[in-house]
Amino acid sequence: MKRMQHVYLKVIFSALVIIAFAPDAWCLSGNGIAADTLTFYDGRQFTVIGRFHNEENYRRFPQRYKGVLRDQVWEESLSSAGIAIRFRTNATLIAVRWSLREIDPLSKEAGSIGTDGVDLYCNTAAGWQYVNTGKPKHKENQFILLRNGDGGYKEYLLNLPLYNGVDSLSIGVNGTADISKPVEKYLIEKKPVIYYGSSIAQGAAASRPGMAFTNILSRKLDIPFINFGFSGEGKFDLSVASAMSEVDASLYIIDCTPNSKKEIICDSAIKVVRLLKEKRPLIPVLLVEGFYYEDSYFNKDGLANIDDKRKELRKAFELLKESGIKGLYYKKGDGLIGYDHEGTADGVHPNDVGMLRFSEQMLPVIESVLKKKISKND
Repeated sequence: MKRMQHVYLKVIFSALVIIAFAPDAWCLSGNGIAADTLTFYDGRQFTVIGRFHNEENYRRFPQRYKGVLRDQVWEESLSSAGIAIRFRTNATLIAVRWSLREIDPLSKEAGSIGTDGVDLYCNTAAGWQYVNTGKPKHKENQFILLRNGDGGYKEYLLNLPLYNGVDSLSIGVNGTADISKPVEKYLIEKKPVIYYGSSIAQGAAASRPGMAFTNILSRKLDIPFINFGFSGEGKFDLSVASAMSEVDASLYIIDCTPNSKKEIICDSAIKVVRLLKEKRPLIPVLLVEGFYYEDSYFNKDGLANIDDKRKELRKAFELLKESGIKGLYYKKGDGLIGYDHEGTADGVHPNDVGMLRFSEQMLPVIESVLKKKISKND
């Protein structure tokens, strides 16, 4: 999903922001919670994960990549997919305010929760447990995520929107509560996994941000993921690979066949892998095939088209291995979203069922790769 920018609506949007924000504050009071009992803190003062730069924003690329990336990729990169905030608090009341980069100019309202919303997780004895979702309504939003907590110190994870950008975000807690950067190192101390792909990787049809398969994998593996999924634009770009190589990652994953024509896949994949291996020879690279789209079973040559893309990626893998590239791995696309044909929202993009299945298929592969070491002498 790509959003259109309409400069001429900025003045109208500014007025809507003022009008739209007032009901949120009223809603807090109307539910027995006075807005003035909350103290809000800029989310940037806590620990921001899921990005590879330290700019004071929630964008996936730093400003210096504007003009380096293709324009379409740069525009997609302004979304906050995969970015999250880690914090610790003993608050009995937790709220969030967030300002979206843009809203649909036709509806003048925010879109889905996955596209524009946020969701909160708390670390428990069983791992990360979902708490609540901040539902978007307008460009400026406010939502109570926890109303009557027990007052004990807990570690939290707040996932940001998958398809919209966030201009500002603050976390509100009851006035007597403490809130700080996390004490525990969950999702912080390990080297990140970078996942480069299409809208499927970006999380197009996830019901909420935490259900994108990269975010699911991040929680299960206790490893931060940097989401380089770009809707319609995951095309083996060397500029994206160059950015990936800046990061001392634990693993690079390349899943770009869905957006790429079969004619370019082999050559482009070879160039991307060679760049990564020249810059970071000890970091493993995992190539991932695309799965069959649902209408492919009914369209003439539909399966054959995806099979042809797979063959080109496999060819690149074999050629790279033959040339002496070490630490290169391959994941077939069969079964990534199951076999019952119920794993997508639209025949292409995984729904929550598909996202869970995708993560379950990828989990053992990633764990296996991460256990292996690449020697400088290999």
